[in-house]
Amino acid sequence: MKNILFIVLLSVFGLADDDKHTNLACEFASYATAKGSFNDDVMKFTIITNDTNGTFTMKRSNGVFTIGNTIRGDKGLSFLEVSELGNITTTTMAVVPPVEDRQEAVYSMNILVGGKLLARQYYGTCQRLNESQTKKVRFLISKEKRDMIYKKLHIERELKKLSKKDAKIVLSALNGVFPSKIEMEQDMSIEGMILVSKIMDSATK
Repeated sequence: MKNILFIVLLSVFGLADDDKHTNLACEFASYATAKGSFNDDVMKFTIITNDTNGTFTMKRSNGVFTIGNTIRGDKGLSFLEVSELGNITTTTMAVVPPVEDRQEAVYSMNILVGGKLLARQYYGTCQRLNESQTKKVRFLISKEKRDMIYKKLHIERELKKLSKKDAKIVLSALNGVFPSKIEMEQDMSIEGMILVSKIMDSATK
C-alpha cells in the first residue's frame, strides 16, 4: 500500500522569509542497470526547493539530508547532487501544463567504488503538492479527552508495537499536533497511520 502511495515530497522549509519554495511529490517504481530492468525496489525521497537561489534539499526515507543545485531546462527541472567523494546523482522531471498533474521523471545514480562504476536509473513521476498536503494539523485536546483517548485506544500497549518514529508521531498527535497527509503516507507504517487516524477521530467527537 505504501509503495503504491510512494511519494517524493518537496515541502516548505523556513530557510528565509522571502524565499520561494516549490512542493513536489515523486514516485519511482522501476529501475535499470547494466544487467537489465527491474521493479523490485521503490526509490523514496523528499526534495525541498529554494526557487529564490536555485538550490534544493533532499530528504531520504532514512532521514538523511543532502543539498544540491537546481537546473532549469526546456520545460523541465533537474536536481544535481555531488557527494564529498565526487559521486553524482540527478533527478530530472518534465514540467508541462497542467503543472499540477504528475510529470514524467527519472532519477540517476552514478557512483564509483574502488574504480568500479555502479550505475542505476529509476523511472517514475513527480507531482507538485499543495499546502494542504504538507501542512500539519493542530488543535487543542483537553487533558480529560487525552486521558480518555489514551485508555480507549490502549495507547501504552499500541506504542510498544510501533517503531520509535511512529511512536513519536503518535505522542505528538495526542498533544494535538497531527502529521501532514504526506508525512503519514511517506514516513509511517500502516499500523501507525491507523492509530493516528483513530486518535484524530476520537479527538474531534
